Amino acid sequence: MSTRRTSGGFWAKTAIIVAMVLASQSSFPQNGDTQNVITDLAKLLTENTNKILKKTEGAIEKYLDAKDSLYITPNLYNLTVMPQYSYYFEYYRFTSGKSGQGITLMPRISSKVGLYIGWRWLFFGYNFNLDKGAPEKDFNFSFYTSKLGIDLFYRNRDKGYRIRDTRGFTKEAEAYTSRNKNFNGLTIRQIGFNIYYIFNNKKFSYPAAYSQTTTQRISAGSFILGINYNEQSFTFDYSQFSPIVEEQLVPELKFKNIKYKDFCINLGYSYNWVFARNYLANISLTPGVGYKNTSLRLENSRDILSNINFDLVTRAGIVYNNSKYFAGASLVSHTYTYRKEAISLLNGFGVINIYFGAYFWKKKAKR
Repeated sequence: MSTRRTSGGFWAKTAIIVAMVLASQSSFPQNGDTQNVITDLAKLLTENTNKILKKTEGAIEKYLDAKDSLYITPNLYNLTVMPQYSYYFEYYRFTSGKSGQGITLMPRISSKVGLYIGWRWLFFGYNFNLDKGAPEKDFNFSFYTSKLGIDLFYRNRDKGYRIRDTRGFTKEAEAYTSRNKNFNGLTIRQIGFNIYYIFNNKKFSYPAAYSQTTTQRISAGSFILGINYNEQSFTFDYSQFSPIVEEQLVPELKFKNIKYKDFCINLGYSYNWVFARNYLANISLTPGVGYKNTSLRLENSRDILSNINFDLVTRAGIVYNNSKYFAGASLVSHTYTYRKEAISLLNGFGVINIYFGAYFWKKKAKR
């Protein structure tokens, strides 16, 4: 109730002052009077904005970020700066359900460097690909508290793929699909989010292992409940294969586009092991069950298919953090599956991160 009154009072005051500004410009054209009114208006806006920010910060700390200081040391600074090196690995396997013919594609080794900037609970990051032959765009945004975490991500990659394995072709055709042969007929677009809830949030800190916004002091674990949404689009140009391979492709693998939307609920367990002062090792396993809706466009038709699928998210990390600076490494691995009579997809994706960083702009001590 108090928030609504503050908001209403703010807009009412703003409307009155704007009217005063307009009146002063018509009746009192002196530059000094107009400037004073504008200065007062700016001051009022600043004061109300500060009040809103303080109330928001207080609500987050009270309801989402409460901690047991014996187990968890909170971040003492406002700003976090973290350079990071990332190594990505992934594969895509398309298999015909009728003939068993299959093709596995993998991108070239993808190494990136990125810079992440964190303010309190918010993290922004952008990566730059070190391999010019594997163009990819990658954007991440995260919000971390002791109780709740949110990840938003976007990836777009075209070209830079290689044929890893083939099945169901003649020996003559397989000579043209040799291992690691270049293939530039696949484009991947991925967008999604992860939301998770930490049950033992006062004693166990998930951010201590994966966002470095807190420091775990005593070993602890917790069950984690998560909701994941993943939307992927595969654009496939099979004409990029050699003519002899294209001739032998079964109709199910001559698709032009596959789009799928995967909504998954997972429940798992995560444990932080404090094996020495300022050192932490974490392992997390969160299997999930989800609903997948897929649009498959062949040459002359389009099918909408749905099924229940099972996925797995694996995380592991090791961190050194003395509350002033930190360094560590982490592994995150996702497995997505889709199976139907006509075609099946198996998509594995993972990243190894190596990072270091420091904290700046120390928070003011609360009175």
